[in-house]
Amino acid sequence: MTADGWPAAGADDWLALVAQTLRGWDLGELSSTTRDGIEIRPLYTGGPDRPAAVAVTDPRRLEAGWDVRAVHSLAPGTGGGWGDSNGLRQQIEDDLAGGATSLELEAPPGATADGLDRVLPSVDLSQTPLALAPNGELGPAEALLGLAARRDAGLAPGSSLGIDPVGEWARSSRRTDCAEAAEWAARTVSSGSLAPGVVAFTVDSTRYADAGATEAQDLGWATATGVAYLRALVEAGLSTDAAAGLIGFRLAATADQFVTIAALRAARVMWTRVVTASGGSADAARQYQHAVTAAHMYSRRDPWVNLLRGASAALAAGVAGADAVTVLPFDHASGAVDADGSSCRRLARNTQLLLLEESHMARAADPAGGSFYVESLTEELASEGWRVLQGIEASGGIEAAIDRGALAAAMEESWQSRLGALRTRREALTGVSEFPFLDEAAPTRHGSNEAGGTSGLPRRRLAEPFEDLRDAADRHQAATGKRPAVWIAALGSAAAHSARTAWAQNLLAAGGIEAHGATGVDSPVAAAADFAASGLTAAVITGTDDMYRLRGPSTANALAEAGAGFVALACDPDTPADLLEALRSAGVDEVWHDGIDAAAALERLHGAPGVG
Repeated sequence: MTADGWPAAGADDWLALVAQTLRGWDLGELSSTTRDGIEIRPLYTGGPDRPAAVAVTDPRRLEAGWDVRAVHSLAPGTGGGWGDSNGLRQQIEDDLAGGATSLELEAPPGATADGLDRVLPSVDLSQTPLALAPNGELGPAEALLGLAARRDAGLAPGSSLGIDPVGEWARSSRRTDCAEAAEWAARTVSSGSLAPGVVAFTVDSTRYADAGATEAQDLGWATATGVAYLRALVEAGLSTDAAAGLIGFRLAATADQFVTIAALRAARVMWTRVVTASGGSADAARQYQHAVTAAHMYSRRDPWVNLLRGASAALAAGVAGADAVTVLPFDHASGAVDADGSSCRRLARNTQLLLLEESHMARAADPAGGSFYVESLTEELASEGWRVLQGIEASGGIEAAIDRGALAAAMEESWQSRLGALRTRREALTGVSEFPFLDEAAPTRHGSNEAGGTSGLPRRRLAEPFEDLRDAADRHQAATGKRPAVWIAALGSAAAHSARTAWAQNLLAAGGIEAHGATGVDSPVAAAADFAASGLTAAVITGTDDMYRLRGPSTANALAEAGAGFVALACDPDTPADLLEALRSAGVDEVWHDGIDAAAALERLHGAPGVG
């Protein structure tokens, strides 16, 4: 009995209530699987112990929070500087005044100390962490160190020189010498030019994620890259502890909160194992993490939904213990909102400030610790990632894998698998493949952060298959003055047809196609008359299976006689096969239901005469 006299309830009692709520469904049917094949169960009643490596131990982070890192891409100008130094300088100052606590700068290979000085005149380098975006050249790093020496100030802890030769090779197919970079870093350390807490090498795995890698692949390849840098630095004469302290990680955070939390924690577990197995101390094995909201999850269409995606990813990164977090502006994929980007940068900053200053997300050493679900997922991701790492090491290391195309091939396979889930809408994208805003104007491109023309790993976005369809619809509207449209022949009363009618309207809108009709008709003759009056050339029949048996074949025949060159039927996956065969024989061209390749169906519809 409980203290207030109620009988004590156990797990069996709870499960009995769950079974009652599920009304015949099995609890196991609520399970799902990650892209690495890890099962996500609906209930965890136990889990592994929390690894010591996942807890945040830096007292500065626990008190002040993670670094709110604003990112700025610097367009090359003349003389190693930048064309619009004044505008860029103002953006940086606005970010810092508005709550950003650190900066990431993408500097061109020919960057100079003078060029950096022009855009950072008021930035105190000893107090504001400054990270150079991952690159394969030493020029930007030398320029930043030169500026720090000119100002007689060491770089603030959390700064990064961004040296990433292995990542640069994967990103752009441009190979630079890892050993040469390591020797330069060792000389720089010996000269005293690097302040404590500043990393020289950045392992950037965000491009693996943006090219299609699974979480375990991302973890394994990132750790393998770290191993390559650790070896090179030790061979250049540094101790394992000193070498590990010069390596930081730049990792992707996605809107899948719990997978992101577990993946970042798993990355820390794996790196600790690498460093300690190499003879390093537990303190040196602590992984510095800069989490960046993944570019591949950002959509050009309905970009405001990206605010939710970015907030979910930032929350996950903060809970996972990231040292610095960058929330990309919500118009990152298109630059569609304002010309100077000020409102988008402000919202990116404020997303994190709300988490830090109102929710106090950084005040706990490991907020997710102790959750059976998170601990189990962390362990499974670390195990899968470790298997990927072992495979890479057994085949000669990360550089050999890049050289023979193994990484690109693995990412292509992973992407094709995910693309199938996107096209069938098993992985739904709000505002894109589900609940699209059909009347949204085409994005106005003030500027875009999407890369093109690279010969290395592709940059992919999840929304692209459906955004291509929306673009085709916009081109049709621009050429004809009308949006592509389809007539919906809804059979029976609203109560009877509304579910499948709404489903069909949602599907059509994902391809930029308007749905006309959909008010319900009481006979095939009325359906044909309404369709003929619409002037359209394609139709979708909606209703119940019972109504399809009663009027479906005659309605399909009537629509064809009224001029329909394409007729689809909205149904369920379990609609009887004999009924579907009868409808196909009567003139139904395609059967649509959950699980079909929706993008392919919409592509065919766009190609139908008079539609697209």
